[in-house]
Amino acid sequence: MATLAELCRTQTGLGEAEVIHLQDLTGSWGLLSDLSFADLLLYAPETDERDAPLVLLGHVRPTTGTTLYRADLVGQMFRRSRRPLIAQCLDEKCIVEGRVHVGVDRDISLKAVPVRRGDATIAVLARERHRPDDRPMSEQERTYLSVFDRFAHMLDRGEFPYRDEERFRHRTPRVGDGLLLVDREGRIEFASPNAVSVMHRLGMHRAVVGARLDDSGLGPEMLRSAFAKRTSVIEEIVRGTETTIVSHCLPLLDEGRATGAIVLVRDVTDLRRRDRLLVSKDATIREVHHRVKNNLQTISSLLRLQARRLTSDEARAAIGESIRRIGAISVVHEALAQSADHDVSFTEIVKPLVRVVEDSVSMPERPLRFEVTGDAGILPAQVTTTLAVVVTELIQNAVDHAFVGSSAPEDGSPGRVEISLDRKPDMLAIDVADDGIGLPAGFDPSDAKGLGLTIVRTFVEVELGGTIRLRSGAEGGTVAEVRIPASRLVSPLDDARDPRA
Repeated sequence: MATLAELCRTQTGLGEAEVIHLQDLTGSWGLLSDLSFADLLLYAPETDERDAPLVLLGHVRPTTGTTLYRADLVGQMFRRSRRPLIAQCLDEKCIVEGRVHVGVDRDISLKAVPVRRGDATIAVLARERHRPDDRPMSEQERTYLSVFDRFAHMLDRGEFPYRDEERFRHRTPRVGDGLLLVDREGRIEFASPNAVSVMHRLGMHRAVVGARLDDSGLGPEMLRSAFAKRTSVIEEIVRGTETTIVSHCLPLLDEGRATGAIVLVRDVTDLRRRDRLLVSKDATIREVHHRVKNNLQTISSLLRLQARRLTSDEARAAIGESIRRIGAISVVHEALAQSADHDVSFTEIVKPLVRVVEDSVSMPERPLRFEVTGDAGILPAQVTTTLAVVVTELIQNAVDHAFVGSSAPEDGSPGRVEISLDRKPDMLAIDVADDGIGLPAGFDPSDAKGLGLTIVRTFVEVELGGTIRLRSGAEGGTVAEVRIPASRLVSPLDDARDPRA
């Protein structure tokens, strides 16, 4: 489904500033829907022409009541004759109220509020509910509806949404969190039951209604700051080690003058406790990766000591290959130990892998130059570890076989090994190309008995479900092509990311 910004740009003539204004409104209009116990719908004309059709840009349902709409109508176009009160609100640029007949015995109470930016009405906010206006209401319902009416007049005057509004870090507040209505003197006029419970958590056990907000345990500067700045203010209060309360103060304005405020209070004690546990677990996981890296380096050192005692060149070469593979895995764990996430950028893994191979190569008769191009994006740790071994084997295979028996050219240019990475929507492509002697005649990778290629085929084809292909380069040399399907590049939580996303 298209976003509000996409609908505005493709189906209306609204400019960028107007789009941002509407995005600010829909960022907090769930609160207005709760206060009005009603569905809120946002309409805008397709063009500036008087008879232009209306586009439904957004819809939010209340958590305090039932919705009128089961279907999603966002993005649909409506003739003005089908939405006469919306059209009247646009034409007269004022709040319009009335009833709409939607059935033989069913009416909808509708209130159309112009959304003003500067001197222009850019959209209409429609409050629609199926409740008789003359039925008995509780004090809480009367208070919520009166607060909604005050916000509606702020919309009509262009005073809402606020400019430079501070946003919640986790989610938009709703009235179910707990609501306090405060007058311009800072005295609490109304407190919802959930708000009373939060006040008790803060140590306020006397009557909440009638008390001053400064005496409630909430931040004393919050209300004064909201009145002075004419915008919302958020504060987090910690009481001891067990209680954490987040308060969101929204001033109620009348032609630039603060006439009161609502304060939404939310007990986030359990949320903060879980946050601390997650931070602790992340630190523990990073420490585990760090220790694994150190253990792998210790194993590599022991293997080097063992290699020095061997007299067989073949045994030394085998141990050297094992040390190189352990080093590739160690590089991944080192990156994970330094990362705040459980995923890492594979490109940043490949570069130290190349340096490890480069440092182990000594060919005075023909120096080698390594180059890494492209971007592989962010990959899960398990996939990264497997691919690190694969790339290391392919680089070492190029070093061991591509330049055997070759001599340095007359111009003294070094041999080249290029590692190309390309993250596509459907797969990850990794090419390791060299300009060496090329493949021998009749070479078939499936018949290769070397341990390195066997490891590569097993990891790529069996563990990652991909393909490996060796071919001759266009200008000589050899190209090893690895292709991994996108479905295998995600973790169990599906959090791997394309670099262009």
